Amino acid sequence: MSRMVRMPLDIAFGSLLAVAAAAFGVVGFFAGLKNNTHATQWFLSALILGVLSGAVLVDELRTAGADQGRRVDAWLGSVLFILALAAGVVGFIVGLANKAHANTWLVSGVVLAIITLAAAMDEMRRERTAFGADAYAGLGAAFGVLGLALGIVGFILGLASKSHADVWLWAAVVSSTVALGWVFEAEHRAVLGAAPEHGPGVQPLGGAGLASTR
Repeated sequence: MSRMVRMPLDIAFGSLLAVAAAAFGVVGFFAGLKNNTHATQWFLSALILGVLSGAVLVDELRTAGADQGRRVDAWLGSVLFILALAAGVVGFIVGLANKAHANTWLVSGVVLAIITLAAAMDEMRRERTAFGADAYAGLGAAFGVLGLALGIVGFILGLASKSHADVWLWAAVVSSTVALGWVFEAEHRAVLGAAPEHGPGVQPLGGAGLASTR
């Protein structure tokens, strides 16, 4: 029953985040055309909201999992989501107030948002199929941890106004994006492997079109 109530809430919240991301992107676009210095803050905030909307909507696809491991996964995903959203809010407010370190907060929020989406994808993969360990998921986890570590170093350097903070933060963005790519591949392969066992109703997120290319 709680899952049935949560599903429309997830859809509504995810859709709200997506609409907000689009609105922030439009504002950033026109701000950029007018050479407004806050355009970057609007764009980065839009990116955080857009990625988090994907994480919420992916979470809506999950079924209820009662075991302890999945409760831990859900807790971890919630913590990452809150941290990403909080970093985005702080960075956006700091940026509009023309204070220092706005981009440090915002880029850190981007890293956390991407890792949140990757974690939601991996949780759904393990819940929808009987597969546990997977080489591609392992690569995703490794790059995710690396991205998180790089992001932490970059965040600390940024708040301390040290040089090369941006290098660390953008390296974290790249690493977390690579992690997301590996997790997508793990989900795709796992569901394709489960399809003969569970019938044609089990498909990867991309649908039958992707399956037909294999």
